[in-house]
Amino acid sequence: MTARQRALLHLLVEEYIRTKTPVPSARLAEGLGLSPALARYELIALEEMGYLSKPHASAGRVPTRQAFRQYSLSLLPPKPLPEATQERLQRALEGAREPEAFLVKMAVGLSGYPALLRLRPRNSPKVLQVHLSPLPEGTLAVFVLEGGRVKEARLPLSLPTERLRKAEEALSGPFAVLPPAPRGLEELFAHLSRALSAGLSLVYREGLAEALKEPEAKDPGFLERLVTLYEAGGDEAVLTPPGRVDVRVGEVEGLSQVQAGFARGEWLGELVLLGPMRMRYLEALSVASSLSRVYTGGHAG
Repeated sequence: MTARQRALLHLLVEEYIRTKTPVPSARLAEGLGLSPALARYELIALEEMGYLSKPHASAGRVPTRQAFRQYSLSLLPPKPLPEATQERLQRALEGAREPEAFLVKMAVGLSGYPALLRLRPRNSPKVLQVHLSPLPEGTLAVFVLEGGRVKEARLPLSLPTERLRKAEEALSGPFAVLPPAPRGLEELFAHLSRALSAGLSLVYREGLAEALKEPEAKDPGFLERLVTLYEAGGDEAVLTPPGRVDVRVGEVEGLSQVQAGFARGEWLGELVLLGPMRMRYLEALSVASSLSRVYTGGHAG
């Protein structure tokens, strides 16, 4: 891709994000000072490379997933919020009764997108015992952790009592990492691993109603996928590394995620903004990156 094609593509993506409609070549030509013929030639080239599509013969062009990804990655590293703004946000956060809940509210207010805050302890406490009991539909797992903590999880898997007893024998603690699964119990141990990880993690959510303001919300499929992702909270066991900002474009159909990783005390965390692929990436990246730094007290300098 040439520098001119990149400039043309980025302008088209920005126009599409702003207008929510296909972008005509004349507007792009004017914006970059190109002749209409040259702009059309370059747009055809970008279309052949898979960056653009044309819904109708007479309509303008729209970005593809590949275009949104190229554009969003070009914005890394993000431009931070103004230092004065970060200082005000940090003072507000320090005065909040529940800093984590307040953080996601700030993320929603600043970005206009649903937000998730995911936290996981750096070091998982040791498991002392695991008790497994059959339920009418599934299995109840009770984890006894060091320090007197107890975590329960309902597993969507039914097994005979004798196999549950065999699993308990293999899970005799203490252990920090789930031991290898005996033959025939691999699926049970996979469920136990996910349940233990989720049980030690915290997820804060806010702003789902913001998604209803997007034109894409008129599509029931889009809304269902976004709500599912919002409610699931993603995979807390796999967090963006501290200090890193990632963009995931279209990995869930029609959706994008902006993710900023951080570390604070004994916790690893990730702030996530959810939106359509036609996301305002510039603002979203700035908000997620800056708030993660504010939360960890690292905004200064």
